[in-house]
Amino acid sequence: MPTGSGRLIRTILAGAPAGTQDRLRRHHVRRGEVLVSAGAVLDAVHVVETGRFTAMRGGLRLADLGAEEVIGEISFLTGAPATADVIAARDSVVLTLDRAGYDAICAESPAVAQAVAADLAARLAATSRRVIDDPDPAPVRTVALVPVGGTDLPEGIAARLAAALERRRPTRLIEAAGFRAALDGADPEGPQAATWLNQAEAGTELVVFATGPGDDGFARAAIRQADRVILVARAGPVPPCNPAQDLAHQLLAPEALILALVHPDRRNRVSGTAAWLDALGVGTHHHLALRDEHDLERLARFLTGQAIGLVCSGGGAHGVAHVGVQKALAEAGIAPDIVGGTSVGSAMTGAFALGRAPEEVITLVQDIFVRRGAMKRLTWPRYGLLDHRLLDAALAEQYGEGDIEDLWLPYFAVAADLSDDCLRVIRRGPLWRAIRASSAIPGVLPAYFGPDGHMLVDGGVLDNMPFRVMHGLKQGPNVIVDVQKSRGGTFRVDYDSLPGRWRLIRQMLLPVLGRPPRAPGVISNVMRSLLVNQSERLRALRDTDLVIAPPVPPGAGFLAWDKSAALFASSVDFARARLTEAEAAGDPAFAALRASAGLGGKKIT
Repeated sequence: MPTGSGRLIRTILAGAPAGTQDRLRRHHVRRGEVLVSAGAVLDAVHVVETGRFTAMRGGLRLADLGAEEVIGEISFLTGAPATADVIAARDSVVLTLDRAGYDAICAESPAVAQAVAADLAARLAATSRRVIDDPDPAPVRTVALVPVGGTDLPEGIAARLAAALERRRPTRLIEAAGFRAALDGADPEGPQAATWLNQAEAGTELVVFATGPGDDGFARAAIRQADRVILVARAGPVPPCNPAQDLAHQLLAPEALILALVHPDRRNRVSGTAAWLDALGVGTHHHLALRDEHDLERLARFLTGQAIGLVCSGGGAHGVAHVGVQKALAEAGIAPDIVGGTSVGSAMTGAFALGRAPEEVITLVQDIFVRRGAMKRLTWPRYGLLDHRLLDAALAEQYGEGDIEDLWLPYFAVAADLSDDCLRVIRRGPLWRAIRASSAIPGVLPAYFGPDGHMLVDGGVLDNMPFRVMHGLKQGPNVIVDVQKSRGGTFRVDYDSLPGRWRLIRQMLLPVLGRPPRAPGVISNVMRSLLVNQSERLRALRDTDLVIAPPVPPGAGFLAWDKSAALFASSVDFARARLTEAEAAGDPAFAALRASAGLGGKKIT
């Protein structure tokens, strides 16, 4: 019997008569096949010789089962129904002992039954520990590069990606010629091929398969082995699908499919990505410029769970502090791989995704909010307190008509969807419209209505600091910038002195009659209301999340855009000090950021 069988089988074999191993049958299980069905009472127990299985219940992943793991032992030994589906996540090979074989062994050697009973108690206790309480995505171990259409992969791209991955994890590149030579004429889709591929995976941390467009055995075997399939396409018209693409769509969920859209160089504007996403149905996409390694390195960080995220909260004019933090991060050598935010945070990260330098973003802010006064023009309050047309025109001019999916840097904005009563994560469509939807402060600006008819308002209604959205999009460290004004506080306001309509109008028109009390206005009250209970969400922070919360200068209200230069300067200084402090304290989030950025032992001070 091959090595690597589980303890249960070893327990059975330890006291069994000679020849018992012949009762174990070897099975080749194709990816996607169900080995165990929930609710079934099993009449066989299985040991994974090579490959991987996933235990699922109600669509949730409970456990990953690899070589040497036993499957179905509790149901087999107790007669209780299986509690989960067990599905092959690879082409796998299992060793199976059925009921008749087990009974025959026990009849020939009664000591086996006693040993199994003793072993079962320990296994029942261990089973609960094997279940994942709050599962993150399983680590990526295998990646298949599949060219789109009828062309081969761009020359050298597989080796360059493998080299980028090797700088982070031990990586092996497998191409068709090496695979066929290793099989020496054996069926590329048979159990010998599955065993060879699984052994290749076991010998390293990452495997990259470089396939071709044809309907060949290597491409099919690689796709069935892959945790992620990267569909590699040259920018341009979308070609018809090839057989390898079709197989990838059959076997993998959309979130395991990645589009890599290849460009000869880093052009200023990309266009047409929406057509690719509509045609291919992938979960994520990346733009790759072939003339440098920058984009391949970012893709490698996503694949290895080391992508750096930048999440920016809402907070009105206080959002200028996001720009200061970004400047400090750049000085420290930490560049985000994906950005996103709520309200003003979506606007600032949108500018970062466009490649704007911090000083350029400050100019953008001053143009929109100071020079144009985009948040100052009142209107008849039928749809909102402010005239939205100024803001819309300024956003369209400054951010352009380009789509989010055409950005070089992955981006998201969040809005509250009042049609579905849920948080809407916006990752497609015109960038400026996503920012407008995410910033539609209820009562202050009209709600945004998308092409689907859904009513969207400021994302801060549901999540003003959407780091959990970032957690769902990728693994790896994050910088979370919180510019929410300090909570609480009291006001020295005599409520009975608040004037009615006509008295307020007279006081505003004729200051000599006395100024109105210095109480928060409508916009300030709405903004403060959006931040109620936001602190509860901080409990979901992870060890790899570094929070930077620049203080707001006294007297800087939610609409104090004229103080943007001063707030930018103070936030740069604060962020520099915060990074230095995190480094000195050995903060695990900062250590993860530095590792992802490839800084090694280099200090930022």
